[in-house]
Amino acid sequence: MEQIKHTHVEVRGLKLHVAEIGSGPKVVLFLHGFPEIWYSWRHQMIAVANAGYRAIAIDFRGYGLSERPPEPEKGTFMDLVDDVVGLLNALGISKVFLVGKDLGAIPANMLSVIHPDRLYGLVTLGVPFILPGPASLPTDLMPKGFYVTRWEVKMHKLFNEKNHNHIHSTNYL
Repeated sequence: MEQIKHTHVEVRGLKLHVAEIGSGPKVVLFLHGFPEIWYSWRHQMIAVANAGYRAIAIDFRGYGLSERPPEPEKGTFMDLVDDVVGLLNALGISKVFLVGKDLGAIPANMLSVIHPDRLYGLVTLGVPFILPGPASLPTDLMPKGFYVTRWEVKMHKLFNEKNHNHIHSTNYL
């Protein structure tokens, strides 16, 4: 793990923490879940680098060693998509294999729809293909008690009761 290099890259006014290993011509970019950081991907990064790829994992804005935006409550999944595109641009990377887990699966899915030209392929774990919006989770297709549906219901309750606001599924913590 000591071969993994750590840097900060300025993207859209914030310094994002970037962990990287490998030097292959193709890149695999890993997006972490909630409440995780790049470290969740450390073993996969080493395996991918050993297979001849450049492996990169980031800490999303406000997570781990990345800077927190000044008004995190106004953040959306689109901010995460724009951060990923900004990071790719800053690193001079035109296309990636994108791997998203849990929370990271949502901006990964969005990026595949909005910027399909930036991807060689997409892998998501823990969350089916969904895009943010009203009734975005197909609860009738998910197993009873699926943790993501419980989390969304709890977040709606929390924000509606405590802040007297309606939370949109595009907000993130």
